[in-house]
Amino acid sequence: MIKVRRANMSDIKEIMELFYDTVHNINIKDYSKEQVNAWAPKNFEVAKFQKFVKENIFFVAEHKGRIVGFGDLDKDGYLNCLYTHKDFQNRGAGSKIVNIIEEKAKKLGFTEIITEASITAKSFFQRKGFKCLKKQNKEHNGVSFINYKMKKQL
Repeated sequence: MIKVRRANMSDIKEIMELFYDTVHNINIKDYSKEQVNAWAPKNFEVAKFQKFVKENIFFVAEHKGRIVGFGDLDKDGYLNCLYTHKDFQNRGAGSKIVNIIEEKAKKLGFTEIITEASITAKSFFQRKGFKCLKKQNKEHNGVSFINYKMKKQL
């Protein structure tokens, strides 16, 4: 059974490993090797995830004590990231996290959630009721990526 809880600093190492493995094993289907290396470099900045856990409303999904997904909402109602472990795709972890983020956003008075979805995640977010606002070309670590700005009314 998958349970969702708030993340804490002791989760950072496992979150970063999940992030790296997911981008390099799942997102590689829609992005080039150069793009996934820029997106999730081997030596990713620990401080970036520490900041997300500290400043955002950050959740992890666990299965038998192992983190199988994570996602966060910032103070402006932006769903900053959502990742599911490469071995737990389509098993409910991402949906549970999004549902809890939506509940939290409503309690905070937000009327919508905005996200920027990868090519890989676009259909997931559409199934969750997000509408595509526009296709974007974004740059990250000097490499260009296609993603989609999406919004869900709460």
